[in-house]
Amino acid sequence: MSSLVAALLLVVSLASDALLVGVDRSPEELAIRFELLVEMPEAVANTISSGARIEIDYPLRVYARRRMFPDRRIWKGVARSTVTFDAITGRYLCQLIVNGSTTVSREVDSVEFALQWLTAPPAVEVPLPKGRRAAFLRVRARAVFSSGTTWLVFPSTEGTDWVEVKLEAQRDEE
Repeated sequence: MSSLVAALLLVVSLASDALLVGVDRSPEELAIRFELLVEMPEAVANTISSGARIEIDYPLRVYARRRMFPDRRIWKGVARSTVTFDAITGRYLCQLIVNGSTTVSREVDSVEFALQWLTAPPAVEVPLPKGRRAAFLRVRARAVFSSGTTWLVFPSTEGTDWVEVKLEAQRDEE
């Protein structure tokens, strides 16, 4: 049994993905979960107790397969995980904002829970169009720590590479 555990640890250590993405499919929607597996930049981790708002953006894309043309994007959004420290109460306000709307909000009193919220926020629920609910789908996600410009001209982002999860088409049970 210990050789099996050692082999699994070796496989995990060799994995180059910095973002773990999981997708649960229900009849009408997808629940997309993600977890950041790499260390956050020091600039982000060191400012969590300063009172500044810290955020990590998770751009998400859902594609459905077409036969003769490139896959069609059926949903596009950004899940923003934010943490703000309130020095008066000593608590952290954690929010998950999807496409500008707050979907989940919670207050925690520990730095560890606040960091966990940033790196592994709650699942994002994506409604599926009727015609694409049983289709072959691809879900793409990445984490973006910061974005800005270099020399006021060239856009720059610091984050992970895109991770893709494929969902096989479901057969009709009827």
